[in-house]
Amino acid sequence: MIEIHSAFVSQVEKIGFADLAEAADELAGRELTSGSARLNVGERCGTGLAGAVCYSGTLRTGSLLIPSVKVEVVVSPWSAGRSEIGIRPLTRLGQAESLRANRFYNAARAILPDLIEELRAHLPQDSSAGLVLAA
Repeated sequence: MIEIHSAFVSQVEKIGFADLAEAADELAGRELTSGSARLNVGERCGTGLAGAVCYSGTLRTGSLLIPSVKVEVVVSPWSAGRSEIGIRPLTRLGQAESLRANRFYNAARAILPDLIEELRAHLPQDSSAGLVLAA
């Protein structure tokens, strides 16, 4: 059996894609930090399957040996009312258990919650309204 390893670190959130893609445009040129991990988000660099939006970036791992990894920040539709936010390395990481790969995974997992929180802070006001039931 062949093992498949993905270097894409992501999380699915209960946020509509259109709102999240709009919020993601506000991240261009921003820097996010979490501990020793630092993510610099660049400009929108393209689109992916199902209209996913991608932004260039650099993930600094906090290591002197492996200081940074070129990445893409990806926001993609997951299902109706859900979207996936992820960080994909563009730099070659080597073997799945290599020092470089481990540094990337640790930094990406550390910064992802802050990235999601920042996206939530830039959501359009009407998207954060709760569901109202009529009698």
